[in-house]
Amino acid sequence: MSTEPQWEIPDNAETPDAAMRDEPSTASRIITAVITLVLGVVYGTVGTVAHTLSVSPFGFPLPYGLVLGLLGVLALLVGLRLVIAERLPSVAAGIGVVGIVALFSFSSPGGSVLITQGIVGLVWLFGVPLLAAGVLAWPRLPERSSRRGSAA
Repeated sequence: MSTEPQWEIPDNAETPDAAMRDEPSTASRIITAVITLVLGVVYGTVGTVAHTLSVSPFGFPLPYGLVLGLLGVLALLVGLRLVIAERLPSVAAGIGVVGIVALFSFSSPGGSVLITQGIVGLVWLFGVPLLAAGVLAWPRLPERSSRRGSAA
């Protein structure tokens, strides 16, 4: 007879694998959606302010602000779709980005405009919703099996 304590795991105890299979709670889904909405607003705001940045190395303007802004929005939405299994956070981020870009397309009460009617402004204004729609409409890829082919 041993004096060491015997540790037994009850059958109804949650293991880490069982906890990962459970669906997220409604509160965590709402919190995630709000956080990603705010994140989308931040990306849209920074991109709107920076989309007009350009450099002219050989006399031809290169709009690096537009390119970086569109890549940032694309990375945000694709990253959310890849990391989080459901679409709600991606939809919330898309609403945040598109909503703030649409809001900034209007002139302010003082008359200033952040998105001009030049080609760069139009690409930003229509590129962001097209990117968001494309990423959100993309079908979910089937999950890969962790099991490799067995040697027969």
